[in-house]
This record gives sequence, C-alpha cells and structure tokens, in this order.
Amino acid sequence: MKIIISSRAEKELRKISKIDQIAIIRKIRSIKDSSTILNEEKLSGYKNIFRVRIGQYRVVYRKSINEIYIILIGHRKDIYHLLKQLFG
Repeated sequence: MKIIISSRAEKELRKISKIDQIAIIRKIRSIKDSSTILNEEKLSGYKNIFRVRIGQYRVVYRKSINEIYIILIGHRKDIYHLLKQLFG
C-alpha cells in the first residue's frame, strides 16, 4: 500500500515537536502495514475519510484500495476547523 502526504500535512508536521513527529510517523507506518488500525474512526459527513488519534494530534486521511492519502495532520483543537475549511 502506498502512502501519499499532502504538502499541507507535511508543512503542519514540520511545526510539531520532534517527539510528537516520531509518534505520528510511526502511526502512519502502522496504517500502511496493518489492515486493521486501532483508534481509526470514519468521519461522519465525508466519504472514505478517516482519522486516527496520536495523543493531542490527529491524522486525517483518505483510504482507497492501493493508497492512503494523508490530508491533514494537526492538533485536536484545530484539525476539525481546518477540515471544514478544506471541504466546506
């Protein structure tokens, strides 16, 4: 399975502390390697968009058969507002 990270998600990831970056990257790799993901939740109102929790941070992604597209990475207080701006 291929993982693609959006430029916006990559930019947000760089702003996060190194320890949290490592935890987020490990979780993203586990999404790739595992067919069942712990703490994965489908976001209501969106088609094929999921989120996974890593401490105070959230990773929002879209799944398809052979790829995972990371849409947003951010703090829990901001992520849903950013998602609403992105998808309207």
